[in-house]
Amino acid sequence: WQGKSSIGKYGDFVMQTDWAVGEVMAALETAGISSNTLVVFTSDNGCSKAAMIGEMEAKGHFPSADLRGSKSDIFDGGHRIPFFVRWPDRIKAGSRSDQIVGQIDLMATCAELLGAKLPDNAGEDSVSILPALLGTSKTPLREALVHHSINGSFAIRQGDWKLALCADSGGWSDPAP
Repeated sequence: WQGKSSIGKYGDFVMQTDWAVGEVMAALETAGISSNTLVVFTSDNGCSKAAMIGEMEAKGHFPSADLRGSKSDIFDGGHRIPFFVRWPDRIKAGSRSDQIVGQIDLMATCAELLGAKLPDNAGEDSVSILPALLGTSKTPLREALVHHSINGSFAIRQGDWKLALCADSGGWSDPAP
């Protein structure tokens, strides 16, 4: 994959990841289980500065889109990440949700799907996002979501608002701590 993307090693990595996901999807199809298999594709954080973001942007690729910041930061470029779900038997193709969700919600969601009860001391901050996935949610599934940067700074998102409890990025972007 080296050199395939023309935007550097990170672009090559993304191309390879895209191919690998395609292989998984093809294997599910070949096995005849693709329509009733829940597939979740997401990322841990925004793009890392080590990926040479400036060089990619100079070539027309903006890994954080129009969002400020990147991996490690409290800013949205560090926290708003891809979260794609495919489950043809249950989720309408092309649907989307404006619910505020986090990867922490996968624990409660999987527990609900399995009919399992989580212990009281497990996944306390996790909320099942199954209603958002199925398109049946009528109200917000959670009141707020807490964000955390690499240096320990916190932010809280509620509705269209985000309160960052630091005067800097909390990470590697300017203004740096």
